[in-house]
Amino acid sequence: MQDQEFQLADVTAPGLFTLQQNQSAYFDDAKSALTDLLSAPLEIQDCMPKSRWGVRRVIVRSGGATLQERLVTRGACRVRPESGEYDFIRGLLALEDEARKAQRGLWSLSTYALSTADSANYKIGAYAIIEGKPRCIGKYGSRLFINFGNDFREDFTATATSTNHRKWKKIGIDFNALEGRMIRVRGWVESINGPSIDLQHPLQIETLDDEPV
Repeated sequence: MQDQEFQLADVTAPGLFTLQQNQSAYFDDAKSALTDLLSAPLEIQDCMPKSRWGVRRVIVRSGGATLQERLVTRGACRVRPESGEYDFIRGLLALEDEARKAQRGLWSLSTYALSTADSANYKIGAYAIIEGKPRCIGKYGSRLFINFGNDFREDFTATATSTNHRKWKKIGIDFNALEGRMIRVRGWVESINGPSIDLQHPLQIETLDDEPV
């Protein structure tokens, strides 16, 4: 049988090498946690098309739970929404929140602490989870912009294509309803007119109050 490469969908673990050197903290611990779990019988479910490099993106079950759930519970990885398994991702987000509050695994390190929108500049070049209140929601060209400061050229911004926003509105997720509300945004932080996250999945945003998006 030809060797295959797999990627656990909807999570991201600390890497050995990253753009920000300190982001590799906890790599060995995360690898050890995954190795321990791989010793049990596994059930593999493809949940997304293969990547451009032919990597299978999967949910892996073992002993009644998924590897993703077990790793997130141990604080060995963070949630990175990417599949269409929305209920599964919401469950992972809840487990991540519990692990963070208990400071398990990587959550015991300041490297992985939640960031505020005002300090997002320090997360450029890394996967980060950032909290804040959008000052305004706007559209320019084919993109929607969620601005967290008065100066869109320097302050933290989350953006999505208008096509994605229209698609997500059909399932009840409307970014126009986020202005002035405390929200949490996760993703890779780039330097584009200040720190910026490109939203490619609706669950990259969480509202931190009881109202629906």
